[in-house]
Amino acid sequence: MKLPLFIFLIVLTLPSIARADYFAWQDEKTGLTITFPDTWKMMNNANPDTILTVAGPSGDNDQPMCRVDVRNDGRYTLFPARYGDAVQKVAVSMPFWEKYLGQYDGFTLGRVHDGSSLGRWWGSFALASYQKHFGTVLQARRAIMFASLYNDKLYVLECSSLAHGYERWEANFRGIIKSVDFKKAYHELPTGDYANFLDEAEMYFWSPSGPDGTTAY
Repeated sequence: MKLPLFIFLIVLTLPSIARADYFAWQDEKTGLTITFPDTWKMMNNANPDTILTVAGPSGDNDQPMCRVDVRNDGRYTLFPARYGDAVQKVAVSMPFWEKYLGQYDGFTLGRVHDGSSLGRWWGSFALASYQKHFGTVLQARRAIMFASLYNDKLYVLECSSLAHGYERWEANFRGIIKSVDFKKAYHELPTGDYANFLDEAEMYFWSPSGPDGTTAY
């Protein structure tokens, strides 16, 4: 009779399973969707290209934050979708991140990886440390960033926190990044290639001789 009581006591002492609730958000203009914990709050966007800024709870004063920037970029829309990985390596790679981080007061660009993904498309992944002024305070922050050029838009997602607290928030950042999706622009089948419909086909030409005309090869 003691064994069931022992099991019952163990069950009572086990920690309850944490229940996480999430908020799903969609940008009305671009159709981008993203999910983040409901303990995070939407903030005012500081930049013209920013469509979403969310800040996490900061009980430890880590100041975690994620922001999504979107801007029109139609430079590569003439290429078929199957060249998406090659376009990414040209348009969104090391030089792109160096230019992007130039908005901050000082930065160190760490790992950059081509062939990643953001949403439903090819992307570039980067880690960086930078300094940024908030009023008279100069903050040292660490960031994880993803960028993707999908159809005619450039999407950039940056999640960062104060440098000392980055490890505590990286799992949250990665979860938010993985939730991103874009409004579908490409079909699954290859498109945009020219079909040489005359290759290995008989060619006929209409000749206006006679009342009904004639055809000749």
